[in-house]
Amino acid sequence: MSCTVPITLFYCINSDKMFEIYFTPVIIALLAVVVVTAVYLLAGFRRYVASVSRRVAADSAREEAPADFVFPPVSVIVYSEDDASNLEVLLPQILEQDYPSSFEVIVVNDGAIDSTKDVIARLEQRYSNLYMTFTPQESRSLSRKKLAVTLGIKAAKYNVLLHTTGVCQVPSRLWLRNMARHFNADTDIVLGYAAPAVQDGTAHPWKRLHAFDQVRSAVEWLSWAIAGRPYRGTGCNIAYRREIFFKNKGFSRSLDLKYGDDDVFVSEVSRGDNTAIELSADSMLLHVQSAPAPMHRAEKIRRDYVASRLRGHARLFFSSCSWAWWLQIASAVALSVVGLPSLVPMIAACMLLLATWIVLMIAWRKTSRALWSRSILLTFPWFMSYHPVYTLYYRIRGWRKRGSNLTWG
Repeated sequence: MSCTVPITLFYCINSDKMFEIYFTPVIIALLAVVVVTAVYLLAGFRRYVASVSRRVAADSAREEAPADFVFPPVSVIVYSEDDASNLEVLLPQILEQDYPSSFEVIVVNDGAIDSTKDVIARLEQRYSNLYMTFTPQESRSLSRKKLAVTLGIKAAKYNVLLHTTGVCQVPSRLWLRNMARHFNADTDIVLGYAAPAVQDGTAHPWKRLHAFDQVRSAVEWLSWAIAGRPYRGTGCNIAYRREIFFKNKGFSRSLDLKYGDDDVFVSEVSRGDNTAIELSADSMLLHVQSAPAPMHRAEKIRRDYVASRLRGHARLFFSSCSWAWWLQIASAVALSVVGLPSLVPMIAACMLLLATWIVLMIAWRKTSRALWSRSILLTFPWFMSYHPVYTLYYRIRGWRKRGSNLTWG
């Protein structure tokens, strides 16, 4: 006795079986996998991607702080590593912020480059709240950036610290105001965002794959923070209280890492109830890159290596989304082959794939634009498919070059 039940959906004299389907256990199982993975991607992955663009829109439309809100005095700490040319642009952008309270700007000059000191000396004549310190050249076997940030924090006279780097630019005069408006009695940390930007005249600008990877990484930690589970940040745009830094004993638990001064520290001290996220357009910075491709590769190796030290399950969830993506495609192909000579399984599989891809493509493009990144639409399915291989390649490279990420390497 046959276990299959033929169901004729459409009958054509010249193609008797093209639109006939047999609901075998294999076909049912493959169809179920395609449906379940579609639901997982739309209800999970799309939800987190879309949450970022929605938050950008909400923060940008947010009203000013209440009239009785007292903006705290702020110490802006700028880490600089031979960034003299960009500091000429960056520092006036910070020092001329529209901020209703006191603030100071401390440039930590890593390496005491003469050109950087010359820039600071000229600007100090115009701005009385600009200061500079530096890391000693003889410092070895430690993270120079962690040391530089620590020196800047110790030199700061205000409790609220706002961090950025010498390669950034501040497009809006409301950056300081928007980042500081979250500091109430319950807030210790404010996570901001810095969008990669190509320096004028760069011969090899951002590739689409790099743009996709950058947005994918940003979506992971931003969406997790929006959901109340912060676990990483960016040193280009982050604020926290001085007291929480010293209460956590600074970067003492990650001194073996050259990097991770932002990620590991946030993972250690942030919680859903003490961390705010600010994604308004006026709060975003530009991370200017003169060599986008090499800088992206180096940053990816560093961040993927440091990621093993971070708490939270964001990487696990987004990895599962990649597996779900691959599983959906494989199941759709298998369903199309197993269903032959009938075209009904192939049509059903293609419709489910197309519907899933279109919804995700639209959400991705909207979020890419919200994060000031290169818009990706038609190439999204390819990058989504290739990204796990791309990430695995760099994780292997990072493991092989792990010594470059360690202070004793």
